[in-house]
Parts: sequence; C-alpha cells; structure tokens
Amino acid sequence: MLRDASEEAAVHLKDRLRDMRDFLRALRHDQNAPARPQGRLSQVEGIIGRAVSVVDDTLTLAESVSHTVLPGRQGSSTFVLRPLIAYFVPDPAGGERAFRRHMYRAAKSLAATLEDGDAPVLRETFFTGAHTEIRRRHGHLLLALRDAPRPVARPITASLLAALLQEICRQALSEEGFEHGRQEPCIRCFAPGLLASALLMLDDGVDAADLLEIAALGIAARSERMARGLQADRPIADLTAIFESLLTHLP
Repeated sequence: MLRDASEEAAVHLKDRLRDMRDFLRALRHDQNAPARPQGRLSQVEGIIGRAVSVVDDTLTLAESVSHTVLPGRQGSSTFVLRPLIAYFVPDPAGGERAFRRHMYRAAKSLAATLEDGDAPVLRETFFTGAHTEIRRRHGHLLLALRDAPRPVARPITASLLAALLQEICRQALSEEGFEHGRQEPCIRCFAPGLLASALLMLDDGVDAADLLEIAALGIAARSERMARGLQADRPIADLTAIFESLLTHLP
C-alpha cells in the first residue's frame, strides 16, 4: 500500500514539474520577444529571465538523465505498446504503470502534431484515473474479453475503448484552465493510442508505431463525429459504434 501511495505521489509530482517546466519555457529570456526600452526594469527582467532559463535547462537535463539511468528507462526511444487487455492483468499496479507510460507517450507524440494552442492538457494521472475507473466500473467487460473469440471480442473491445476515452477526455476537459467545447483535440490526442493497442489484440504482427499512425489517421477522419458523440445523451453507445467500425476496417 505504501509503495502504491508513493508511486501515485510521484506521478502527481511529475505532472506538476511538467507544468512548471512549460511555464518557465514561456518566460525564458532567449525566447523571441518584442524589444523593450532599456532601463532598470528591463535589467531586472533580464536577470529573472536568465534565472528562469537556468532552471528550465536544469529540469530538461534532469529529464534526459532520468531516461538514461533510471530502471526501465533504457531504450525508451523505441515506441512500445501492448495489446489492450494486457494492461488489465491480475496485477493492477503493473498494468496501470505500463498503461500510463505507454498512453502518455502516445498522446504526447500526437499532441506535437497539432497546431500551437490546440493540444489539450496532458497528465499521466488521466491514464491512472481511467485505468482505475475501468477496473472498478467495467470489470465485466474485462472478464468477457479475456476468453472471447474474435467476432465476439470486437464489440466488447469497442465498448471498452469508448469507456476509456470518455473517462480520459472527462478529466482533460475538467482540468483547471482548459476550455470546454474542445473535445476534438482531446480525441485526436488520446484515442489513437487506445485504438492502436486494441488493434494489437487482433494482429500483433504489425509494428506498434505503424499501428499508432494508422489509428491516428482513422481517428482524425472521424474526430468531428466522435466529438459529437462524446457530447451526446448516450456517449458510450455512440463511441462504441464508431470504434467497432474502426476495429473492423483497420489496419
């Protein structure tokens, strides 16, 4: 229990440090900014800006070192994804940890493809919360999916994807400072990783990075419809129908 509590605290801390890093990067002295008249105030701003840059560089260096020396971080340049059901193994801590890391990394890479200002807030805790919620509220889907033959597994998987996406988007849209009505960017960031993981259940012979790209294209073509479904009276039913179609026709 203490170990789980400490890991949860570490995940929250990482999210807060990322917030700090993003804030500091917006204030760096070497960012392009309009010229200001010279004076005592501008000198003070320059000193603060240089200090901010030093802290930002330190955080960036620490992140780079952590990817190199911490256990489980070596070889992190290779994109890793597991079949969706593999994230919901009997050991909830191990499954949650892998789900959080893999889906956060997928969402981060997809957020980088959006125009500046369009990307949603990214938090590792979104995936932790969604994983916990699925185990708590949709355990019957997980049990049914474990031994289901492929024709039966497809609609069950689609329902599971719909529930996961709804929960992740709910957390992202409710994040402080994030505008409501921006479901589509959330879907384009969070749905492809989930879909690619589900596609691995149907064909594990395809490269994970290729599956993510295929899933991203499929989601982008249906993102408006999915955004409407997310706001509908029966969001799970609407999203399930879309995911089932994608699972049928992809890759």
